[in-house]
Amino acid sequence: MKNLIMAILLLSSSTAFAESYWDIKKKSQSAYKSGNKESAIKMVNTFVKKYPKEYKAQNLLAVLHYWSGDHQKAKSILEKIVAQIDYPEATKLLKRVNKKLGTKSNIKKSKMIPTYKSLRAMNKNKDNTDLEKLVLRVESNPYDVQNRMLLSKFYLKLHNYQKSYDYAYEVLKVSPQNVKMKTIKNHLEDKYKLSYSKDTVTESVVDNQKANSLLNKLYKKKDYKAFYEFYKGIKDTHIELAKEDYLNIVHVAIIMKDYAEAKKIMDKGLFPVNKKSVQLAQVLSTMLSQSVASK
Repeated sequence: MKNLIMAILLLSSSTAFAESYWDIKKKSQSAYKSGNKESAIKMVNTFVKKYPKEYKAQNLLAVLHYWSGDHQKAKSILEKIVAQIDYPEATKLLKRVNKKLGTKSNIKKSKMIPTYKSLRAMNKNKDNTDLEKLVLRVESNPYDVQNRMLLSKFYLKLHNYQKSYDYAYEVLKVSPQNVKMKTIKNHLEDKYKLSYSKDTVTESVVDNQKANSLLNKLYKKKDYKAFYEFYKGIKDTHIELAKEDYLNIVHVAIIMKDYAEAKKIMDKGLFPVNKKSVQLAQVLSTMLSQSVASK
């Protein structure tokens, strides 16, 4: 495989794929420290417009505005982030910004992902259907691991052990190595002798076509964290992925700095040699060389 990669590198003169968040972060921070504040902000702003779902870049833009003393602009960006995603760094900085401005956050709570506390509060109101909507959303998507985990822990707190067990069981069908759900499932089995209460375990949970479809959807949305978590959850199952999926997995593994996993897939030769695989081989080779040099 090493010879193949070397041959690919010699045959190709194309550049690596588009500039990553980490490249922009390094360049913008360097520009800012050199006194080019406007240039640094413009650089990150351009990247954010190109990749509107790259929340790390949005947070970086807020940080640069904060450093520049434009706390109101930083606040506006941070509020949009935390209204759409649970992002601790943005939440922490928003609190600092609000303290500087002496104001409170203006977050639209309705857009936020439900937390255990909010679900518990919702459950006290018999007329509220938000919990029901979340359950319906989960049941319509067999791969929704995050919300199943949320519901499993939620029902455990309410001592509804059967529902807690069922959701933990369903998570483990998709992500067998999930430690938290293993702990809940084993505990409930040992203490209450529970078993899965649904009539049948749907085969769609391990359906190849749906797994490929979800990976493609997450990759196109550039939701790389969710993409990689899902991949890790299914990689040791019998699900067969498409060749294009493996190319995307290598790309995302490099972004997530999991070079060992990227190299493992590369060495297996699970995809054909094409322009994208050439570019990935180049980038991976560079990253591995830098990783070795830094040790």
